[in-house]
Amino acid sequence: MWLVRGHPDASKGPLNPGEFDYRRYLAFHQVYHQQFIHPDQYRVVGLAPPNYLVAISMRAAKQIDGVFKHYVKAKREYALASALVLGIKDDVDADTKQAYAATGTTHIMAVSGLQVGLLFAALTWALRLGFGRTRGFRYWSAGVGLAVIWAYAFLTGLSPSVLRAAVMFTFVIVGRAAGRQEGIINTLAVAAFCLLLYDPFLVADVGFQLSFLAVLSIVYLQPRIARWFDAKAYFAGRQRPWQPQPVQAAWRGTGWAAEAVWQATALSLAAQVATFPLGLYYFHQFPLSFLFSNLVAVPISSGAVYVGLALLLLKGALALLGLILPASANAALDLLPQGVAWVFEQMIWAFNEYIGWIGRVLPGALVREIHVTAGQTVLVFGLLGAWFVWQRTRRLIWLGAAASVAVALAGSRVAEARAGAPLNEFVVYSIPRRSVVGFWQGPTAEFVAADSLPLSETERTYRLLPGLIQRGARAPACRVGWRGAAVPTRRLADADSANPKFYLQTSPVVLAHWRGLRLGFVSGCLGPAARPTPLDVLVLRRNARVTPGALAAAFGPQAQVVFRFVVQKLVRGPPRLGPARPGFPHLGRDGPRRVSAAPTGPLKPADG
Repeated sequence: MWLVRGHPDASKGPLNPGEFDYRRYLAFHQVYHQQFIHPDQYRVVGLAPPNYLVAISMRAAKQIDGVFKHYVKAKREYALASALVLGIKDDVDADTKQAYAATGTTHIMAVSGLQVGLLFAALTWALRLGFGRTRGFRYWSAGVGLAVIWAYAFLTGLSPSVLRAAVMFTFVIVGRAAGRQEGIINTLAVAAFCLLLYDPFLVADVGFQLSFLAVLSIVYLQPRIARWFDAKAYFAGRQRPWQPQPVQAAWRGTGWAAEAVWQATALSLAAQVATFPLGLYYFHQFPLSFLFSNLVAVPISSGAVYVGLALLLLKGALALLGLILPASANAALDLLPQGVAWVFEQMIWAFNEYIGWIGRVLPGALVREIHVTAGQTVLVFGLLGAWFVWQRTRRLIWLGAAASVAVALAGSRVAEARAGAPLNEFVVYSIPRRSVVGFWQGPTAEFVAADSLPLSETERTYRLLPGLIQRGARAPACRVGWRGAAVPTRRLADADSANPKFYLQTSPVVLAHWRGLRLGFVSGCLGPAARPTPLDVLVLRRNARVTPGALAAAFGPQAQVVFRFVVQKLVRGPPRLGPARPGFPHLGRDGPRRVSAAPTGPLKPADG
């Protein structure tokens, strides 16, 4: 429990065109207010978790994470080990996350159905091998499986992804014990229903949607894709009675290996078919190299999961023995977990290097900046559904439905492009401590950072890139300090600021003219003007020290004013410089202002 100085404010929506709606994301997690604080603005006054079970689970996960931190020495490998086995991704660096996202292997870094499925498969194999013929095996093995799976979920912090997987496998185990395994789709539906009873907001969670879509697609499509090619039969047909035994053994081994590769390929293809529309909608990209990366990385990472779990079990057993053995014996026994940890670290290093190699060899395999609306995503799912029904029934009506949906999808893309082609917009972007404007002519954009420093990669990615994707921008240009900008500008500098020694001369006032708009940018004090310069839009930046009267005298009373950091004197002044035009505010402090303009004619407010 924290005692915090200050007060929370309502979460803010997106401030720039196309920007991620973090307020909506928080609302789906029942968070509606937020507050930014410094270390001296809070004090810990007590401990009262809303759920003691989750609190104990998170503390257990932290303790187990200490085992990996102690034995896995390399920082990158330790971060991936913790993410792979425990789902803790706090120490995974941004470059590693980007490399996995670019190759379609991000699911490896999250404890989900893969890890729980591996644990369940190993447990089932061990129990059947040792106790498969005992009486009541089906029932008591189900109890053991449930206990192990939920113990693993508890020790990994009860994260949402592992909870989804645990609930899924719970119903699978119960269904198997009851002899009701024929309806796997019904089993998944019951699991989803129970999860939504627990938290109805999960229906808007990306992980929930992707998990269930991937499993449903694997259940339905993987067997059908696998039947396209029988690898074992193909290579078995190459055997001849007169061939030597080593040659026949080689053919059988090749058939077994090819069958394993083909089954893994069918699994990966089936998972991608149902999830790629959501991937385009949420992440605006599609990794074409997902097949090559998953074929190698998933088997190696699956083996690494087993080795990591073996390390934890071994360390736990040695900790119990350490209670009765002398310290010298404990030091000798510690060599065992050190050896297992070395193998674990090398396996993680291997699949991480493979992921990096795929990214270097296939740099263009990631298709980026794809914009798909929610309606178009629904149409893509409709197209897939109609196609699958036609494949199953072979009725022409479903083929016609698929063709109709495809036409509707193509028409929506064309209509979207035509709607944005003639649009001309001047946008003032909201970026902390920066002054950035954009000039849009259809899908062509030019950005100008009025400051003397270029935009950072983070600022471009989170502030400008969403709008570029949304508008389908082609070859956007970014200018610094108006240098090289296609928009003609003129500087009004006073004697103190117009120093010719500077590469970029500072200026309190910059005037620009674009597509019939007369623009002005003020960043300091206004000097005495020889004559007024009428403007349509005036941007006040860098805490401009001006008054409404001075602005009206210098630029006319009709100027539309956009400002963010302005002295209190201006805030207390009149709400506008001249008569308000319907539907467009003259003054605004938070968020961008977007002005649509034609080559001739009056200003018109843009949507939003």
